This record gives sequence, structure tokens and C-alpha cells, in this order.
Amino acid sequence: MAVFGLTLVSCAQDDLTGELFSSDVTNTTLASPGVNDISITPTTDNARTIISWKVVHGASSYDCKVYDVTNESEPVVLLDSIVDGVSFTVERAEDTNYKFAIRTLANTEVGNADAPEATEVSFTTFVSSFATIPEGDLYAYFQENPIPAETTEEICYDLVPGGNYTVSQALDFGGSKVTLRCTNKFNKPTVTLGENANLQTYAPMTLKNLKIDAAAAVKTPVIALSKTPDEAIKGATGGGDYYNIIGGSIYLTNCDFVNVTDKMFYDNEVRYCVETFMMDNCTVQLATAEANISGQAMFYLKSGFIKDITIKNSTWYNTTEFASKYFIQYNNSGRIDRAGYDKNSQTQSVNMINNTFYNVCSNNDSQWCNYGGFNGQKYTNFEVTGNIWYGCAPNGGGIARRICGGRGASSYGKCIFNNNTYWVKGASETGYESYDTGLVLQTDPAFANPANGDFTPTGAEQLQYKTGDPRWIPLNNN
Repeated sequence: MAVFGLTLVSCAQDDLTGELFSSDVTNTTLASPGVNDISITPTTDNARTIISWKVVHGASSYDCKVYDVTNESEPVVLLDSIVDGVSFTVERAEDTNYKFAIRTLANTEVGNADAPEATEVSFTTFVSSFATIPEGDLYAYFQENPIPAETTEEICYDLVPGGNYTVSQALDFGGSKVTLRCTNKFNKPTVTLGENANLQTYAPMTLKNLKIDAAAAVKTPVIALSKTPDEAIKGATGGGDYYNIIGGSIYLTNCDFVNVTDKMFYDNEVRYCVETFMMDNCTVQLATAEANISGQAMFYLKSGFIKDITIKNSTWYNTTEFASKYFIQYNNSGRIDRAGYDKNSQTQSVNMINNTFYNVCSNNDSQWCNYGGFNGQKYTNFEVTGNIWYGCAPNGGGIARRICGGRGASSYGKCIFNNNTYWVKGASETGYESYDTGLVLQTDPAFANPANGDFTPTGAEQLQYKTGDPRWIPLNNN
């Protein structure tokens, strides 16, 4: 069992020997608080969990332990402490299963004895599931079990850990806010996309703890926006003629995408404005075929744009000789004031934080970003920090320059570039000074074994600054 120290964030310090807890219980073997006497609630900001219980008279303190049991075969001790009050708070992580154990320790000065057993209570930070989908074809499942029409809030569907699923035809969730997930992030189910099959939506959508194999979807983007959105979402921000996807994110987290032969994300040539797109802690293995993607983009919004896109803690790598021209491409008219946002109080952004990119957009004519509507606007923000680019956009005029749309950092409201590596053709890129004004790591990241998908950097600078996808940073690198 792994053990990690976790400090009590706060503790109710009511002294159990004080007047408030005075008791005439003596010469008694005490019991631990009962399950129904224990309360577990999140703080208002969901950052911590408050654990409290009813006082056991005659006690001196309590032996408390908190475990992370998300990986049932390898539970982790997060807290092991003697508490002399009746409550404490601990950090609260997203999508985690916990167990709390409490054993009463007696006031031996009056002849009492400790409780012989601890009481255990399980709790979780996973959003409640609507249904668990058995292995098989997800398209067929939703045809037979339609999403309830009256559902307006997020609806979560669980896939079986380690299960095998297919998508035989394009699966369009429409306007439903669907989360497709596995609650065991250590045993991801595999979802295999068939030819011409993908996942579609015109609402916020979450994919969590999944492996998605797109090998058969040779000419099909992995995720697409619906061809026929509800007209009610046009101008949903209060103005403009875009189909606005608001009220949540398109969120990909802890997913592995393999054999991606086409685009990752596509707007189906519909005038969408996606308010928020986030990819966190994912891997994407590209197997690009020249005829399918060359000249287009991994995030290709031909008619629309994404207001705020964030790619972080992720690895993208290409295992073929062909590549897309762009990583991100929006319609050049896309900007927030045209999609109903107030440009004096709202912003739009491109954020890339601690990612590893290997041979992505690696053709001779490849660039990195293309979005004329974002260029030079004071309400456009960039945060591009801690990334490693290796063999990307070899002749595209510089990655930092393309991300900034050819404009200097001073053109923007916020333009933070720092601790990035741009390594191409055996050397660091040059000419980035007016775009990337932070520290540039000008040394080879020297990946351990990129041919076999091991992007552990061995370069001293990258290890020092802990750059690239954090999954590759050795745990003993201090």
C-alpha cells in the first residue's frame, strides 16, 4: 500500500477533555462513531472535504485515516492522524474514490478502553451515474435507450472498466450534456470507431478515462459538431449569428486516442462558437494518411471558432510520414464580438501548458496556427508555457510566431510564453524574440525512446524546468 503524507487543512480543536465534552462515562470499552453519526460534505468551492462526527463520551481523541481507493488494487493512504476534535478537512480531488476510517481512543485516566474496531465510510467525488452501458455498440445502445428528452443538466453514462465498445455509425448526442466515462481511470475501456463513425454534439460534452481507437475512421474526425444544431442556440449569448455552445465545456480528460488518421475536432462547416474546449492529461497518437488530412488541421473549425481553447498535460505524437498543415485553424472571421460577446469585458484565448508534441504538423509546408480573427486583438490572450515541440512545423516560420498570428507579444492583452522548447532539424528554432519573450530552452530534450512512445526527456534543461507532459517527468526528479 502506497503512503503519502497529507496535512490536515483545518481541524476543529475542541478539546475532548474540556468542559464541553465532560462525561461520566468511566471504566467502559468505547465504540467508534457509527456510520450514521459521520458526516462527509464538500466545501462550497469543492476544493476540500469536511469530515465530522458525533462526539463519543469518554474519548480522548480519534485515530483517523483517509485513503484514495480509486485504484482498488493499490490504495493510497492520504492521511493518518490522531485528531483531538470532532471534524477536519482534507483536500478534495476530482473523480476520486475515498475511504475514511475512524477509531475512538479512550480517556484512560477514567478507566476507559479504546474502541476495538474502526468504522469505515466510503465516499466519492464522481458525479452520479445515470446508467452503466454494457459492452457492445454505443450507437445501438443509444438507439434503444434514448437520452431522456427532459434532461437539461449533465447526464453521465459509465462504461465498464476494461470493456470493449464500438461505434458503428456517427453518434450524435445533439443538445444533451453527455459525459461518457469510466470510473476506473487505471483500467480504461476501449471504444473503437467504425468507418465514418465518430462522436458528435452541439452541447457541452465530456469524455473521461477512455481509450478511443480511430483506425477504421480513415476519413472521419474523432469529434465533430452536429450538422443540424437546434436553431435556439444561434445567438444564445445575446447577439451574433453563431451557434453558441455555452454553459459548459467540451472536455477531454485522461483519455488515450490512438490511430487518429483524420482531424481530432471539426465543426462540420457550421458556424459554431464553442465557448470552452479543454484537453487535459491525454495522449494522442496520430497515424495520418496523406490524402486525408494534409492541408487541414487537427482542430479544424472551417466556419467557426473556439473562444477559449486549452491543451495541457498532454502528449501528441505522429507515427507516420504525413501530417496536417495546422494544429489549430479557425475561420478568419471568428472573434468574440461577432459571436455575441462584449469585447470590452470578455476575452478569447489559446492556452498550451506543459505538453509534449512530437512530429506533429511535420510536413515541409506545415505551420501551427491560423486564425485571422484572433490576431492583434487586445482581448486575445495567450498562455504558452512549459511545452516541448520536437520536429514540428519545420519550415512554417516559427511556432511561437504562428501561435501569435505573426504579431508581437505587445499586441495582446496577455501573452505569456515561457520555458518552451522548439527543437527542429537538430537545433533550436530562432527568430522568436518578439513573440516568445520568456525563457526558451535551446537544448535537445533527448527523449528516451520516442520510436516506441517513450517521451521521457533526458535533457538537463527540460528536467530542471519540468517541461513537457508531466507524465514523462521522472518521480525522483527534484
